[in-house]
Amino acid sequence: MAAHADTRHAHDRPILSGSGRTKWFVWAGVVVIVGGAFWWASPGVRLHKSTTGLAAYHLTGLGARVQSAGFVHSSSDAPLIPKGGALMPTRDIRPGESGYVDLRIAGPAYLRWLPWERTEAVTAIQAPSLPRVSPSTINRGLADGLTVPFNERVNSVRYRLSGGRWHTLTLKSARSIVRLPLPKPAPGQIGTVEVSARARSWERWAPHQTVQWKSTPYIHATSPQAGQVSLSGRLLVRFSQPIIHPHLSSWKVLPNMAGTWTRINSRTFAFQPKSSFGYGPGALVSVKIPSGRLGPQSKSGSVLASTPRLQWTTAPGSVLRLQQLLAQEGYLPVSWAPDVPGASQSLSTLQSTIYNPPNGTFQWKYSHLPHALQALWTPGHMSSVTQGAIMQFERANGLPVDGIAGPKVWKALLRDRLAHRVSPWPYTYISVTESYPETLELWVNNQLVMTTLANTGIPATPTYLGTFPIYERLAFQIMRGKNPNGTRYADPVYWINYFKGGDAVHGFVRASYGFPQSLGCVEVPPSRAQKIYRQVHYGTLVTVNPVGVPPAPKT
Repeated sequence: MAAHADTRHAHDRPILSGSGRTKWFVWAGVVVIVGGAFWWASPGVRLHKSTTGLAAYHLTGLGARVQSAGFVHSSSDAPLIPKGGALMPTRDIRPGESGYVDLRIAGPAYLRWLPWERTEAVTAIQAPSLPRVSPSTINRGLADGLTVPFNERVNSVRYRLSGGRWHTLTLKSARSIVRLPLPKPAPGQIGTVEVSARARSWERWAPHQTVQWKSTPYIHATSPQAGQVSLSGRLLVRFSQPIIHPHLSSWKVLPNMAGTWTRINSRTFAFQPKSSFGYGPGALVSVKIPSGRLGPQSKSGSVLASTPRLQWTTAPGSVLRLQQLLAQEGYLPVSWAPDVPGASQSLSTLQSTIYNPPNGTFQWKYSHLPHALQALWTPGHMSSVTQGAIMQFERANGLPVDGIAGPKVWKALLRDRLAHRVSPWPYTYISVTESYPETLELWVNNQLVMTTLANTGIPATPTYLGTFPIYERLAFQIMRGKNPNGTRYADPVYWINYFKGGDAVHGFVRASYGFPQSLGCVEVPPSRAQKIYRQVHYGTLVTVNPVGVPPAPKT
């Protein structure tokens, strides 16, 4: 019985079968899934920094929406409007104000009956400070506007030049470095601009700050050379700033000559003449570079303030070589013969002697020239004899008569030497003595062809003493001026040969001749003056001897 009873009780115990265990696990899973779904669908929010609003928010949960939002701070509450994922204040908030955001979130309408479908988030936050200009206030360039750096990203800037009106610049995207489109100033200007900015559209404008600007200075052009170049050396021009648009075609080299401009580096340019003669000896070479937009422009947009004229010189040619060529071509009272006769001549050979004259010998061509003229001649020394010969040569070759052996004179000398051209005139010389009776002598080559009484200047207006070349010739002129007593004169004068300042050898009618009567000129009878005028030429030397020097002895 006992066993029977035990059996019966064993059958009465609840036994969890395999299918029962499965049902338990299923129900547990259902509970987890349903709970997770409710948790996932429950509304939630995360706040973070915003570049447009007081704060940015990110909602979680199924169909979550912002029901209300506000910024609670010490002074008052400021309603917030959700816009584009940011909470935007509806009124100004003091910069840097501390408080908290009270945000109420709700799920979709069909679930709001559930208590967890409504939630409230409270987060401490501080309103952003107003943007400020960074300490760097000096700006250079201004080719494309004024660059202003801020301590944070801004989306709009107000600015005005001193005394001008305010302009507002709204940026497409927030940035911390803003370029203000100011009118482009001239190089080298200094000024100020008032600037105010805000990082967000709802913020008040920051107090304005003054930013000082300085535009890039004008370009300056110099030459690294010492001012003298060789006959065919390069002309170097260096600028104070890198040049991007040189406009080389507008640069002018004077005197005009063929050559090529090349860029050495960003700041330096060089001109190379094509001719082997180059600039010639004794040359003054200059380069004119246009200013403004027609001239060079730097990377910053700067230009030259004015047209510079850079100048160089070449060394003067040898005076000795100049005398050798003038003597060979018949413009001096001496002849010259090289120590090595018959040497082949070419332009390049002659050019090589400009600074290195060959050896040779000078000899007087005439045996009876006045001593005063012979005393003026010294080989290798520039004197009135050589200067007069240069003037004769210039007149014969159609060059300006200035008595200076510049590049054109040297070029013509070499050309005439190669062509064996010589002076078209005989060698002439005038000697005047102030010893009584005052006389004038005219020498042509080796002959004294005329002696005539003459008048020189009175003591109040004496005639210049010394030897001078004739520099101007006129067949007729009305000479005007003042007498020593202050009265004015206007005298018709014929056959005029100026030799020093206003002193000239000319014809003038006087009752007698042979003593001082003029105001400085050497006067002779008009008939004699005409013969003198026809014999002499530019560069003819006129010597005025003081009292005590007798006329030259007759030959």
